[in-house]
Amino acid sequence: MKVNDVLEYARWAGAGVGIFWANYVGGSPQEQFGIITIWTVLAVAGLSGIESLFFGKAASKISGYGGAGGYQRQSGLNNLALALACILAYALGWGTMAQAALMSVLLIFLILSSANHAYSAFREGNRNLRNLLRPVLTTLLVVVILPYMIAALSG
Repeated sequence: MKVNDVLEYARWAGAGVGIFWANYVGGSPQEQFGIITIWTVLAVAGLSGIESLFFGKAASKISGYGGAGGYQRQSGLNNLALALACILAYALGWGTMAQAALMSVLLIFLILSSANHAYSAFREGNRNLRNLLRPVLTTLLVVVILPYMIAALSG
């Protein structure tokens, strides 16, 4: 198994672990959402950033996008910035509103990224597994996370 495959599975597994852990140890909706946010943002944005920066050429090839370049690096840096901002929000105790802002950025990015993968799969004929699964897995992640986010913001 290649590093990029491990990172792809680790992204989704990290989000899943966060959701499980939130239900296992989280008390209030704010605590649950906080746990989900740190796990999901670090797993998805952090690992995507690492993949783009260090394994970008292979990631680009797997997705059928050609070689990696400055844009791939830039995208990786953006994902790492989101992950680092999430760490800062927790370390400095910025609270639920900051977590909601960070999670919103991640979810909006994932929705737009999924649209790009779907476009590539169906409009450009690039029907690799990653392009076909990304919209499905993103939809699942959004549907699972939104109730936690809404509950945390309502309380």
